[in-house]
Amino acid sequence: FTSKDRGKIRLSAEYIVYTMFATNYIGIAFARTLHYQFYCWYFYSLPILHGLSWISTSRNAPASASRILLNLLLSVTAIVGAEFAFNVFPATAQSSIILQISHLFLLGKIIMSDVPTMEFHDERKLK
Repeated sequence: FTSKDRGKIRLSAEYIVYTMFATNYIGIAFARTLHYQFYCWYFYSLPILHGLSWISTSRNAPASASRILLNLLLSVTAIVGAEFAFNVFPATAQSSIILQISHLFLLGKIIMSDVPTMEFHDERKLK
């Protein structure tokens, strides 16, 4: 590293993945039409987004076991709902509503959760 690289920020992998997947997901959630082709490439980001975004009542308090289980159960239900909705052909009112509810749930989690932290590295401390 040169001297001008020393004060730069190194972003964590979680921060980069969360930012890219969340912005992509928001575009999908507000799209006018959704096709199965979209689902093929954004499906893999759903578990990661659900895992990185947690609904909590207090930002500093540790989550209880019941809250973790409830969050996990709702996240799995939302992912299964999206899978069900995209596997119904032709789309019905019920499958569209299930997909919208699944999308709204994850969108709410993204809005209410903290963004993963960025890692700051001071190169002088590493030497």
